[in-house]
Amino acid sequence: MLRFEEYPLLLQVVLWAWLPVLIMLLIWTARWRKKMETRLGDPSLLERLSNSISKPRRRFKEALKLLGFLLLIIAAFGPKFSNDVVEVKREGVDIIISLDVSNSMLAQDITPSRLEKAKYEIRKLIAQLRGDRIGLCVFAGRAYLQTPLTLDYAAFNMFLDLSDENTIGVQGTALEDAIATGIQAFDPDDKKHRVMMLISDGEDHQGNLDRVLDLAQKENVTIYTAGIGTLHGTPIPMRDAKGNITGYKKTPDGEVVTTKLATATLEEIARATGGRFIHLNATGNGLENLYQEILGMDKKEFASHEFTNFKEQYHWFAWFGLVCFILEFLLSDLQKRARGWGGELVHDE
Repeated sequence: MLRFEEYPLLLQVVLWAWLPVLIMLLIWTARWRKKMETRLGDPSLLERLSNSISKPRRRFKEALKLLGFLLLIIAAFGPKFSNDVVEVKREGVDIIISLDVSNSMLAQDITPSRLEKAKYEIRKLIAQLRGDRIGLCVFAGRAYLQTPLTLDYAAFNMFLDLSDENTIGVQGTALEDAIATGIQAFDPDDKKHRVMMLISDGEDHQGNLDRVLDLAQKENVTIYTAGIGTLHGTPIPMRDAKGNITGYKKTPDGEVVTTKLATATLEEIARATGGRFIHLNATGNGLENLYQEILGMDKKEFASHEFTNFKEQYHWFAWFGLVCFILEFLLSDLQKRARGWGGELVHDE
């Protein structure tokens, strides 16, 4: 099987244009030679005087030039040959990221904010993935599946960038709804290789976790939890449309609301589902440690593709083209034996 590099159309036209230019140049040279012979004298006489020149040899040399240029043009297109069909299997784990986007995640006890720090750690995790499918669930007072399971990491990062405190209109920290929504995002026909990473400050927890944790165990979903924030209280900034801080969240009585990391619930979720809790702070290794554990899990095959393993072969065309030019240079267009004159010499006495 033969394949060429996919160059832009303009570049292809430029490369192929050299061949007709050379042909036209050779034709013009032949016509110019005939024209000059006509000017010099009787063509038939010049023909007899130049009978040492072999026209077939001259045409052969011109053909070598054309062939050499043609081979170099083909080499420039990067020809590739292969008869080998290779099967590639993609294996990995299904991972759902459940990200808290409630107002408390705007707290700046982790620079620049809890939410931005969480996004940064998720992006670092995406860069580490090795064929795993990834999905994104965002939650506050309720949960929403932002991105279903996908191998398109660029699309995942795009939707991650779009996720902020305004994505969910209802405030709160609905961990129960976040876990249930994440479970529904997994493939119902495969109850293996399921991992959920829940990232939250754990505050303002709503609902009863017992039911959803039982469901997670039944559906074979391992939940790793990452708590983000500090253990001492910090105010929640309020921002305008331009992102400038206009004040801090207050109670109806006018007191400033403070938020701090609540680890007990997050630790309970991880322990009940066979996962692990980590604290995402400013200096830790982040989610990479959790992913190292995930790599030890059984992998499943997501897709199997067959492709032809093409190998570059342009050098053969380049070498043969060079050989053509060398032969054209070395070959003479003279006859091996000069033909007899066929006339007679006259001597004056």
